[in-house]
Amino acid sequence: MTQDDTHPEQIIIQAQQQIQGQVQLVQVQQPQVVYIDLKYSPENNLRYWSYAVIGLGLLIYFASVFPGGAIDNNGLGVIIGNSICCLSFSIAFFLDAAFYKGKSDWQTSTGQSNTGSTVGLVFDVIFGIIALVWAMYILVYFLVL
Repeated sequence: MTQDDTHPEQIIIQAQQQIQGQVQLVQVQQPQVVYIDLKYSPENNLRYWSYAVIGLGLLIYFASVFPGGAIDNNGLGVIIGNSICCLSFSIAFFLDAAFYKGKSDWQTSTGQSNTGSTVGLVFDVIFGIIALVWAMYILVYFLVL
């Protein structure tokens, strides 16, 4: 063996960059973002009805408290007025709870958080039950005595 046979022949390959075709520049446009202010506005707003019911209950209460509003001297008009006032608050709380139920469903359908509406609904139902029980208590307790 000769010295030339011990080393293999070296081959050097140089990389060449070849681009075929045409180079196109593409401009990427930012998508337009439109912010929409979502507001719950039902066709039949039960919250307005609840305000009207509270107003009617307070009107009946004040009419029964003033001297001309009493049915007789034993205070029966005042007792009935108090009961109707509490009953009107109970009805208003339940109407407001129905409003919150619709708002909660709407918020869920639009992908918003409905935590506030759910809390409002729960408190409205609790206060509505308390006002209903109190209205019945007034009628039963004072009319029986």
